[in-house]
Amino acid sequence: MAHVLGLDIGGANTKSCYLKMNKGIIQAAKGRSVYHEIWRNPEGLRDVLNGLKTVLKKTNLDGVALTMTAELCDGFESKSQGVLYILGIVEDVFKDVPVYVWTTEGNFVLPEEIKNDPLQAAAANWLASASALAHCSIIENPSILVDMGSTTTDILPVSPGKVHVKGKTDIERLQSGELLYTGVLRTAINAILKEAYIDGVSCQVANEYFAISADVYRYLELITDRDYDVPTPDGGEKGLEGCAKRLARVVASEPLELGAKNIFFMAKLIQEKQGEQIVNNILRLSSRKDIPQPSYLITTGQGSFILDEVARRLGYKAIPWWRVIQGAKPHLAMASFAVSALLAKELTGRIWTGDEKTI
Repeated sequence: MAHVLGLDIGGANTKSCYLKMNKGIIQAAKGRSVYHEIWRNPEGLRDVLNGLKTVLKKTNLDGVALTMTAELCDGFESKSQGVLYILGIVEDVFKDVPVYVWTTEGNFVLPEEIKNDPLQAAAANWLASASALAHCSIIENPSILVDMGSTTTDILPVSPGKVHVKGKTDIERLQSGELLYTGVLRTAINAILKEAYIDGVSCQVANEYFAISADVYRYLELITDRDYDVPTPDGGEKGLEGCAKRLARVVASEPLELGAKNIFFMAKLIQEKQGEQIVNNILRLSSRKDIPQPSYLITTGQGSFILDEVARRLGYKAIPWWRVIQGAKPHLAMASFAVSALLAKELTGRIWTGDEKTI
């Protein structure tokens, strides 16, 4: 029996998964996501983790499985400093529980080893997700795991027992096309769109932080106010009127001048261009000689609804990750679930099985 808490600490979201595994079978899995901007208030992470600990106060944990991406926040002087700062807070809050840190080598190490080489823990959460998928018993054919979050998109080719990646660090993954800085909430519009069409005429967009991708999907009613859980660029409302104002500013205008029709079709164009960015990167990776022809697109993250359309364009069957990995549930975040399940498997020394699932 193993009781494990998985933590995936990002710059904007801290995701957790409490998992109970018995004889290789996941008997319980509960997840939570808390929005907190670590770059603005690094010490506030302590309050986030203390809140999680309060929820689990009656649970005797056997281990905390830690992975992170928040070390890149500009509140830290370096990634090494960020890793050590985050690790220090986790150790302090969970001082009575062993902490195991997931690395870019695809294994867990103790905090002492991270203190000697912090960068091995930097931005390793993607590998936990991909490793869990690659070692899932029902994955019989090569697939591409695509994780679209609030800020970035991971594109990870996997086949049974293997993760086909060239990059380990963020810069290597950006170079290889396995990491794409585009997300469903926080991406500035001028990073997606260079020209809009206004009354049939091409119009350059302003290179300003006027609107973000969340404004697009909220205006198109593909997400709710609750889903829009990041600050707005202007500090304004997250309803349709607020989103319309911000989108109009992208072309130095306002709703009264631009009109609802132009705003709507500009939003649709932005949606199209963002999907195109992901499609192009998947095609780039799929052309590599070392990657087998994929059969499925496994989707995860807040932008899964966008990935369904990406899969359709590419002619792949889109499958939510939780339909594939044993013991997973729709409400869980994949990386925190994966890292907790991988640690539970290691602590119990048993093969991870769980409920039978089919593709």
